[in-house]
Amino acid sequence: MADPTINIPLLGTVPHKASVVQIGFPCLGKQDGVAAFEVNVVIMNSEGNIILQTPQNAIFFKTCQRVECPGGCRNEGVCNKRHVCECPDGFYGPHCEKALCVPRCMNGGLCITPGLCICPPGFYGINCDKANCTTTCFNGGTCFYLGKCICPSGYEGDQCEISKCHQPCRNGGKCTGKNKCKCSKGYQGDLCSKPVCEPSCGLYGTCVEPNKCQCKEGWHGRHCNKRYGASSVSTLRPAGSKHRQHMPSPRRAEEKHVPPESNYIW
Repeated sequence: MADPTINIPLLGTVPHKASVVQIGFPCLGKQDGVAAFEVNVVIMNSEGNIILQTPQNAIFFKTCQRVECPGGCRNEGVCNKRHVCECPDGFYGPHCEKALCVPRCMNGGLCITPGLCICPPGFYGINCDKANCTTTCFNGGTCFYLGKCICPSGYEGDQCEISKCHQPCRNGGKCTGKNKCKCSKGYQGDLCSKPVCEPSCGLYGTCVEPNKCQCKEGWHGRHCNKRYGASSVSTLRPAGSKHRQHMPSPRRAEEKHVPPESNYIW
């Protein structure tokens, strides 16, 4: 075989888009034979440091036949003097038989011409990335293939119809795992059955709805902290004993008008 030829320059920049690297190993003479070779692509920067290197254990085989460009060149490829097919843009392969699709065809799609994928049953889109489903997926599930659903956390089954919570979540809660509920605002508990009152209803009330208290007998108010019949006027008393006023008792007042004892007889 002759020295290999490639379709990319030895000096240049790495392209940002996907591209096809073609390596040609032209046959010499007119003899038939099979040869094995190893390809190792090394990319270096301007300073000579290696920034990318392909595995070295990629072994290929080359078959040489006496005919020029065995199998012919397809898709308007041209057989050059070295008996190698030169492919137009968008095609590659020994016979220019493979088309290049960017983005690549997914889910088993086949690229038949540059940028055009033939999709298998159940898929569509420019690169066969979308599923054409006839199955209905419940509880927020997404159909990704014929008869198959991707279920959100908390649900299972072919159509995401089975909840992982043995008892259903209440008050708008959603099942997020095995017997785990994510409660909506205003509720809490394993099944989201307990309303939340902020602040709490205290010792004399029970939270019956979000931020709504039911008070015990004798109590009222938004948070059941007010008692019926309680006077709102308080009597102020001096704190210190030195400010107390000593009022004389009636008996002592009367004693002030009693004349003192006398030795005289009336």
